[in-house]
Amino acid sequence: MNIIKKKVDIQEFIENFDLIAHYDELGRKHYLVVPDRERGGDWTLMKYPNNEMTIHGKGVDYCDPDEQKLFDKDLLEFIWKNRKMFNSRIKESFLLKKD
Repeated sequence: MNIIKKKVDIQEFIENFDLIAHYDELGRKHYLVVPDRERGGDWTLMKYPNNEMTIHGKGVDYCDPDEQKLFDKDLLEFIWKNRKMFNSRIKESFLLKKD
């Protein structure tokens, strides 16, 4: 999987999300946690077996009430806005697999 350099790279990231994400057996979903730079907590991006993707934010002073479904444009914008964090996860994942 390549790092996200252009918006067109986001589709590959979404398609191969399962390769770098953790798996929650109970929730039956893949997920990645990245820092929420605006609120000082973390974002969790989740992908379900039906390919639906959601986000949830949580920090010391806040916790979003529910997961928020992301569709098309909003999903692309969220990933693009946080690409630095997702690129770090991509790099970490493939470095670990080489060892």
